[in-house]
Amino acid sequence: NVTQVAAYVVDEENEEEMKGIVDSANAWCKRKMTAEGMAKDMMLQLEKYEAAFNDYMYANNMHNGFMSTLIPADVVEDLVEY
Repeated sequence: NVTQVAAYVVDEENEEEMKGIVDSANAWCKRKMTAEGMAKDMMLQLEKYEAAFNDYMYANNMHNGFMSTLIPADVVEDLVEY
């Protein structure tokens, strides 16, 4: 349960283990979270948001034909190489 996990994490007897976990996570982030990877992820998240927004607009009959895209393809391609 969450209370037991929180108690374990803040227990001073487990401090070295918790520091090791944090250090390991930080090292993983430094290896995996590159500027290029974060830019690609950001663009993918924006594309998902756009699709959800468009679905909402159409489902609620709130579109007027002007919402073809929030992020033009040429802008995405200029920002991030696939």
